[in-house]
Amino acid sequence: MRNYPLWLTLGILSGFLWGCNNYLYDIGARPLAEGSSAAGILIPLVCTAVNDMSAAVFLLLVNGARGILRSVRTIFHRSGAFLCAAAILGGPLGQLSYCLGILWAGPTYALAISALYPVVGCVLARVLLRQVITVRMGIGIMLAVTGAILTAGTPSDFDAPLLLSGLLCALTAALCWGSEIVLAVRGMADIEPDLAITLRECISGTVLLFMAVIILQGQFVLEEISSRPTTLGLLAAAGIIAGISYFLWYAVNRAIGCARGMALNASYIIWGVLLQWSIGGAAVSGQMILGCGLVFAGVVLVSLYPQKAETI
Repeated sequence: MRNYPLWLTLGILSGFLWGCNNYLYDIGARPLAEGSSAAGILIPLVCTAVNDMSAAVFLLLVNGARGILRSVRTIFHRSGAFLCAAAILGGPLGQLSYCLGILWAGPTYALAISALYPVVGCVLARVLLRQVITVRMGIGIMLAVTGAILTAGTPSDFDAPLLLSGLLCALTAALCWGSEIVLAVRGMADIEPDLAITLRECISGTVLLFMAVIILQGQFVLEEISSRPTTLGLLAAAGIIAGISYFLWYAVNRAIGCARGMALNASYIIWGVLLQWSIGGAAVSGQMILGCGLVFAGVVLVSLYPQKAETI
């Protein structure tokens, strides 16, 4: 497999950047949620719309300057349909389900259940893309998923009003996110990753903004974000970082397979804990350390240099 160490490095970098995105998104959106009378799903949806639209604008500017957008007509081929489906699943549907999972079941359950998305992605990649998933890689994926669940499953006093519905929504998010990357890899058979991720973020950001502002009448939340330069800046910066992270995630999954790509991206769990601890001053429990250790072990198992029989 050509340039395998480079793809491993880029996969870990995508996880690091995703951890940075989550950290910036949290410190940008949290004060808004605490100081606003807007209830329910509006605030996370509007914030996510700003995040994805920032990524879309950044990617449009960068790839427009590079001349990549000249080949945009390729999205009207069959491969473009796969990418559009991936964008809808991963962005609006996945994110809406995830937000509802947090709202109805609480963040602990939502994070833990949605962390199953690599399992979904591996199964679909094996069935639909005929990608090789060895026993070692399967064990690595399970270790990474278990570690993610342990890290996210910290004790919570959240009173879940609709626990079963929330769990189903979190599971839907996992199904959407696991399906997204498989469909995206199928679509990138004829479309380069930089154009693919630009299409993804444009579709996701536009649909999320339409849902939040037009359908749910959340203009006042968008106005409140605009009136807070720090919040707007943090969400925009998070979006730009997310755009780069997603580009690397798409490219790595196409190059070395979904199992390895998703396992490497799962390192965001470790980076997120490190950022919260080193910059945010958050306490780190033994459960979180164990969870990060399992994620690390899973990433190492999946990322071991493939034998010839494993080559994708």
